[in-house]
Amino acid sequence: MIDAPVLRWLLTSVFAATALWYGTVMVLPRVRAAVRVDSAWHMLMGAAMVVMAWPWGMGVATTPQTVLFAVAGVWFVGRIAFGPVHHHGDTLVASRAAGVHHAVMMGAMAWMVASMPSLMGGHGSQQGGGHHHHALGGGGAAPMAAVDGADLAAAPTALVVTNIVLGVGFVIACLPWLAQAFDLGRRWPDPRSPRLGRVVADRSCHAAMTFGMGVMFLAGGAG
Repeated sequence: MIDAPVLRWLLTSVFAATALWYGTVMVLPRVRAAVRVDSAWHMLMGAAMVVMAWPWGMGVATTPQTVLFAVAGVWFVGRIAFGPVHHHGDTLVASRAAGVHHAVMMGAMAWMVASMPSLMGGHGSQQGGGHHHHALGGGGAAPMAAVDGADLAAAPTALVVTNIVLGVGFVIACLPWLAQAFDLGRRWPDPRSPRLGRVVADRSCHAAMTFGMGVMFLAGGAG
């Protein structure tokens, strides 16, 4: 969940646009079946990120989403192991390095869905534990309350650190996609490469989605 309204709307726009793009790729003619599946996973991811940006998204069941994106991660691992290195014009897994990126993104999405409720609850429990300690005063139960508060604080702290590391990592990881988009965009339009515009749009969407995920992780860690 994103607390800042402006950031929430910006991320919603980014993820909705990427989900729309991947939905479009799914129905384009002459696209390989495996690429349609790739696009479907990315479209679902964009839609899920839109939901997660809003307070009402916290009410959506997390277990099905976690399982879904874990399966997506396995799909892309399989694409790395058994798929072709190049698609000769198709838009998603253009190399094994890109496949690793997609697999990590899906795994991180499963982690985000599973960890965000605990992260949000952990901060609340931490505050509640401190309040309980002060209310008890100097009685025999106070040391136990302090220990409980410390235990409650430990798990959210680990989650915060993990999410911040992931956030920084994904912000950095968007740069190669952005560089590819700019480099290819300088050649567009190119009559010799009729699919070049689609490839540029694809790289741009990957950059936007990766950056947006990094911001989501950083916002969750900061929250």
